[in-house]
Amino acid sequence: MKEARKNQLGYLFLAIIIIPLSIYINYPYIANGDFPVGMMTFFLGTSSLMMAYLSPHLFPKDERTKEIIGKSMTANYFTLFATITLLFITLAKTLTASEVLTILFCIMVTSIPLTMIFYSKRI
Repeated sequence: MKEARKNQLGYLFLAIIIIPLSIYINYPYIANGDFPVGMMTFFLGTSSLMMAYLSPHLFPKDERTKEIIGKSMTANYFTLFATITLLFITLAKTLTASEVLTILFCIMVTSIPLTMIFYSKRI
């Protein structure tokens, strides 16, 4: 339990540092109407915030943890597949390859802890 609390504070500390920093980095791009290059840092910060919430629910060698992670990975497989399909249909011709990869990375980094939170409430 002490380890979970220590991890939770570590994730929270990272989120508190990364999120304002990413807003500072991305603001000029958004203000000029350009694609925000540092968008990944913001999503890493939100992911860290979600992991701070999840940390007390995840313990090594626990059956509930294994079930949460397994169901989350299955849900993320379909989420990424749907996202790739949607990006091909709508935005493939307007964005560059690096922008598409940035969007996919952001969705993947966010969807994994988000689905883990969803399943931690249900299981």
